[in-house]
Amino acid sequence: MRDTTKQPSASVHHVEATKRGIQILKLNPQGLYEEAEVIGFSDAITRLDHGGFDKHLSTGLRILAALKDAEVKNHFIPTVEQQLIGWRWLVSTVFINEQWKANGTVGVENEEGGIDMAIIYSGEYGAMCIYPGPTRTSLAINVEGPAIGKYGTETGMSLSIQFYKEMLDINNGIFQISAMGLEGLTILYDGFIKQIQDNGLPVQPTMH
Repeated sequence: MRDTTKQPSASVHHVEATKRGIQILKLNPQGLYEEAEVIGFSDAITRLDHGGFDKHLSTGLRILAALKDAEVKNHFIPTVEQQLIGWRWLVSTVFINEQWKANGTVGVENEEGGIDMAIIYSGEYGAMCIYPGPTRTSLAINVEGPAIGKYGTETGMSLSIQFYKEMLDINNGIFQISAMGLEGLTILYDGFIKQIQDNGLPVQPTMH
């Protein structure tokens, strides 16, 4: 049964940039924030990229915002590759959250025999479960791969960052997927569903 009542990315963390790194605070039993950990700036980006916050996307968004704040305060200067990781993560997360709001979630059995909640994508050819990690991988393959292959690593990464920025709009201070971004991601997942229906499971969906 589809569930639209609770966002799976909710968390109780407070996140802020410090000179030491990204400080994560949690509520204690008395309802007060206390320091849970401080993550180094580069480590925070690596953890985002490796799915460390995929079950708590709202915390990941706060960490990404704190990384930008750290950059503004000159606490941290990200490399082009780190910027690329951040923008890829943001596009994926905004899309995932928008699909949650539009279509809800469904329970999916995991490897341990329990139930995980997965976001539903519903398109022209049917519906499927989507996840942050595979969405990021598909973006990397379909956006970054061709750009780097054609223009080389540095230029290709810079062009990919610009493309990711164009996949997003800002409405009242909140990121949302742009019309161009939605068109590309819809082509990606509709093509994936159609390929499954016609030929079985492909290696990766393709954005045309």
